[in-house]
Amino acid sequence: MALIDVLLPPSCAGCGRYGSLLCDACRASFRSASPAAVTFVQADPSIVMGEALTLALAAFRYEAAVRSALQRLKYGASARLAKPLALAARPAFERLMSVCGPLPIVPVPVHPDRRRERGYNQAALLANWLGRSVGLPTCELLVRARATTKQHRLDRAGRLRNLKGAFRLAEGARPPPGVILVDDILTTSATLEACATILRDAGCATVYGFTLAREV
Repeated sequence: MALIDVLLPPSCAGCGRYGSLLCDACRASFRSASPAAVTFVQADPSIVMGEALTLALAAFRYEAAVRSALQRLKYGASARLAKPLALAARPAFERLMSVCGPLPIVPVPVHPDRRRERGYNQAALLANWLGRSVGLPTCELLVRARATTKQHRLDRAGRLRNLKGAFRLAEGARPPPGVILVDDILTTSATLEACATILRDAGCATVYGFTLAREV
């Protein structure tokens, strides 16, 4: 047990009970973004495809304990949450790997100002733990070229306009033939699509995506 957990016992990001960063009960409550009831009946809500984005998969529904945990990771300076969240999402990530194979992982970048405010890029933390858990390398090939306005009230077309020119290839980066983009939350897929466009323009043939949760 880490010294910080002895001096300051963690509380669950889902329910607030003391004892762990993410308790077993909350972890068990995570609902798949791909419920079995929709199989062969309607479009799978966990999967999206785009023009540049080959295919993206979300692990969980963005609700209840998942929402609380991701909000604490993103806004609550709780970097340690990235590990249990990534490990909880590993089965879904392996499902994506069964389609695309083992590819380098590329985290979606945040603007330097936001990185300074938070102390980290939550997508990079999640990407690193996912990579460790399945033995894949993480490569920070993209940078955020400019800050964007908040997107939660924009539709997909508005988000794409807002993100135009927001990303660029990192200096000296040479994308491999295929990658898996990783982000925290999937809403309209505009962010993944914008990043995939940069990578495809730089010579990447296939760009897959993975997120911890999807807003539905």
